Amino acid sequence: MANAAAKNHRRSKLHEEHEEHVNHERWLITYADMITLLMVLFIVLYSISQVDLAKFRRLKEGVAGGFGGPAAAGALSGGAGPLEGGGGVFDAGLEGTQAVTSAQAAQAALAAAQARAAGARRQRSVLQGAQREIQRSLDKEGLGATVKFRLEARGLVVTIVSDRVLFEPGQADLRYEGREVVDKLAAAIVRLPNKLGVEGHTDNVPISGRYASNWELSTARATTVLRELIERHGISPSRLSAAGYADERPLATNDTVDGRAANRRVELVVLADVAAALTEITAGADPPVGEVTAGVDYADELNGTTTHAPEGHD
Repeated sequence: MANAAAKNHRRSKLHEEHEEHVNHERWLITYADMITLLMVLFIVLYSISQVDLAKFRRLKEGVAGGFGGPAAAGALSGGAGPLEGGGGVFDAGLEGTQAVTSAQAAQAALAAAQARAAGARRQRSVLQGAQREIQRSLDKEGLGATVKFRLEARGLVVTIVSDRVLFEPGQADLRYEGREVVDKLAAAIVRLPNKLGVEGHTDNVPISGRYASNWELSTARATTVLRELIERHGISPSRLSAAGYADERPLATNDTVDGRAANRRVELVVLADVAAALTEITAGADPPVGEVTAGVDYADELNGTTTHAPEGHD
């Protein structure tokens, strides 16, 4: 029994000694493996981060040559590149695009200006042709001295002296001679597509009687001529307008007899139509009969920026 007990005691002691050698720090192995892998990772990253300066320099020179010089080289070398608003490759491309756009806009503006100038020259030619036809018709009837012509920005202005030609003093009923003048004018302008304005003017001498003031008299004379154009010559009312200006737009001084006589007038304005001329040019229509003076910018003249001095009749 004593021997059996001793054996059991020795077995128990050996078992206890075996349990004391159990490894409770196995996690250190895993930790060491992780540290090793991280070290390898950083070594690899460091190795691939090294740049061959010679190869990079050759790359930079090649890119600079391909994109046009220092601008591209500056972007690659960390200088004033595209993100810093400098002259990098993207800025160079943007400037090139802006230059092309500006050139195209300039060409379009030049083409438009040339077309408008051509339209103005054609319209001036039309108006000059109408002037010569009117003058010839009146000269045949001995009435050539009753009208004067001038070319303004708005178009051809035909001035008819009122006194003893169109109307009696202070009246707005057409005289026989006045009707003849209007007939000749209408025959020349009825074929034109231009709009027409009829304007009445007086001197500054107050009136009394049928009309309360020169405003009423000038307006009545303008509408009388307008009705003549519509009723006797069939000109469309949509082409016509009438206005009275009293003594507010004199041609001469009202301090003299001759000046006041010149201011008492009716003006028929053949309005310039540059837009219609541009349409004709685009369609390739033949130019009308007329004359164009070399070296004169008729685009300005017929569109409100330049007004020539009054011209005498041919």
